[in-house]
Amino acid sequence: MTRPLRSTDPTRIGDYELTGRIGGGGMGDVFLGRSPGGRLAAVKVVRDLLADDPRFRERFRREVAAARSVSGAYTAAVLDADPDAERPWLATAYIDGPTLLRRVSEDGPLDARAARALGAGLAEALRDIHRAGLVHRDLKPGNVLLAADGPRLIDFGIIRGTDGEGLTETGYVLGSAGYMAPEQAAGGEATAAADVYSLGAVLTFAATGHGPFGDGPMPGVLLRQASGDRDISAVPEGLRDVVSRCLDILPGGRPTTDSLLELLGGNAIADGATFLDAPDSGPGLEPENTEIAATPTTLMRTGPKKSGTKKSSTKKPGAKQSGTKNSATKTSGTKNSATARNTHRPKSSPPQPIPTRRKFLFLGIAGAAVAAFSVGVAAMPHGDSKSTDPESTDSDVNDATSTTGLSTKKAQGVLGGPMKSPLWSATDTYADYLALSGTTLLVQGTTLSAFDTSTGKKSWTVPKGTFNQVMDGALPAFGDSVYETTDAGDLVAAAVADGRQAWSVSGPDSWLTRGLVGASSDIVVGWSYTDVAQAASSGIWGVDPQSHQLRWSTKIGGFEGAPYFCSEAGLVVLSQPNNHQVTAYSTQTGSQAWVAKDSTPSADAAFATAVASHGKTVYWATDRLYAFDENGHAIWPVAVTPEGGDSAFHAVIANDTTVYAASEDVGLSSANTIAAYKASDGAPLWRTLWPKNFHDPSLECQLALGGGNLYIVDHMSGTLVCLDAKTGETNWQFHDAAASNGSVDDWHLVANDQYVVVGYQSTVHCFTAN
Repeated sequence: MTRPLRSTDPTRIGDYELTGRIGGGGMGDVFLGRSPGGRLAAVKVVRDLLADDPRFRERFRREVAAARSVSGAYTAAVLDADPDAERPWLATAYIDGPTLLRRVSEDGPLDARAARALGAGLAEALRDIHRAGLVHRDLKPGNVLLAADGPRLIDFGIIRGTDGEGLTETGYVLGSAGYMAPEQAAGGEATAAADVYSLGAVLTFAATGHGPFGDGPMPGVLLRQASGDRDISAVPEGLRDVVSRCLDILPGGRPTTDSLLELLGGNAIADGATFLDAPDSGPGLEPENTEIAATPTTLMRTGPKKSGTKKSSTKKPGAKQSGTKNSATKTSGTKNSATARNTHRPKSSPPQPIPTRRKFLFLGIAGAAVAAFSVGVAAMPHGDSKSTDPESTDSDVNDATSTTGLSTKKAQGVLGGPMKSPLWSATDTYADYLALSGTTLLVQGTTLSAFDTSTGKKSWTVPKGTFNQVMDGALPAFGDSVYETTDAGDLVAAAVADGRQAWSVSGPDSWLTRGLVGASSDIVVGWSYTDVAQAASSGIWGVDPQSHQLRWSTKIGGFEGAPYFCSEAGLVVLSQPNNHQVTAYSTQTGSQAWVAKDSTPSADAAFATAVASHGKTVYWATDRLYAFDENGHAIWPVAVTPEGGDSAFHAVIANDTTVYAASEDVGLSSANTIAAYKASDGAPLWRTLWPKNFHDPSLECQLALGGGNLYIVDHMSGTLVCLDAKTGETNWQFHDAAASNGSVDDWHLVANDQYVVVGYQSTVHCFTAN
């Protein structure tokens, strides 16, 4: 199931007419395209910011060449590509089926026959790849699509020639924790045998629902590998020996793909085994061509750190757009098709011991990988920390660099501080949207679930398919109700206590519901396409939660991100950088309330703008940071630097006394900053910097406030940082390397005075505020 195109999406790429949006990732967006002859294709389009990076463009060019050189029954065929276009793109055959990751998460492990058939298909795909002189290096459940006629191995983004030719810089490792071979994790050469090792790990997941070394943060996975704490005991007996041989610590001890085909039975799929018996590609389990858009790998430094290149001094229109940011509720995001699986192995299944000699060798290889990880897993593209204190030197900060790329020591003016572990974690619920309502955490993903925030105990889950899984905007919760939409476009009020539906209302006739914007005691605001044939058409509408009646509907112009709900001001606010303005609509009538212009606009439209509010004050993050009263009168603007120049704000949040904003100064210092300003007059209070080589964290971050803290998440580095809201000093940080480098499109953030919660893919972590 695809979503309509956004107003900013292209409508044609090459010869392909784009008819819908499949998904997106850290590398770009994936659209459903149709060729002149009517053939459907998954069209992958690279992000603007990456298209201007010569190294990335070269990598994409290599991906296209690699994909074109491989032909086989179990790989996704390349139909067309243009790596030299302004925005490079690649079209592959549209595969109608879910990923293995989602199939197992939604419906449980495969039976023995289906697992063998899967192994045979993937072994044949690897054989074709190896015969082309290539090594995949990132075989994992998310890179396997399941079609009715067999699996398809996708994502050639990190394929490397067997002769060693490739783009990866010396001293870096590309791969996925728990699935890459130990020699690969330690920075050694990844040969065809490394792909066979990954196949053994993938078959373990397919047959048991978990990888051989568990899941979760990368250091823990590598340590379990180093200790030999693998668990393949639940793999069916007839398949366990094959998996064990694939997972041999020594590359020479692993079978070849030809041997695997003999061991698994090369015609298992032709004999009728299937792994699509339970699900299909209908509602709730949509085709997973989205996976080719991501760069779903871990980038791990194994040698001394190197300085990164400075960002371009020219802003790039069309860069990633940030959605609306709400302080103690849900930030906007897009739906992904990921998974839920257990981080820890079942306690009832003891790990299968590795023979002593191999365990000793394994400790040496995987131990080197853990040591390499501690040198700086996120050093590229995140890298070296730099302080704004003129008396501090690079070495002062770099000596304390942790596995996150942030220092674990506190330093004035620099993000960094001690690590903190979650109060509790859940890894069985996909998290697209989060909301806090009293002591209840609400999580929307493939379904809607509720957790007790203090304990992590799941209170209830509504049946799958009850609510729409494809929407934009927010998950509004107010009082004892949480608001959702259905596939039919209806607004539904559900009880926070038990998830039961209280009432429902249809949206405006002939409009296609896109999502929800916000809710208060007297209005619930929704967001729709007004013309299903025009992706740029938008409208907002309001429902009275007391009478359960549609009160008003209003067509609106183009805007960036999502509409922002200002509850106390009674406004829905749109950021419209193309017109250098912000527009507000009344939540009571739907009529336009006011329009405010940027008083000193730049020649080009600002990008990645954001809107927030507190009380009756509206804040707009654009080339400058503005505060407006409820009538649209400017209270003050501030610039990133006194000199102005090529700089911009990209995220904003506020409380009674202070406004917090994320900004970047591209032209002068190439700095990404978190800063605090007085709410009364915009006077600066404090500022702190991200490390220089982090990947545009101000573009990617989300902010939340609670318990005297300012929380920041950056999905590119996989980091949550807690700052003292008064001083800007780092209180603590959390990092998940396995969910960094854009492998997870969005980290979602919500907070109150007691807790802060982050959610990404199938993971939810809850932390205490103190």
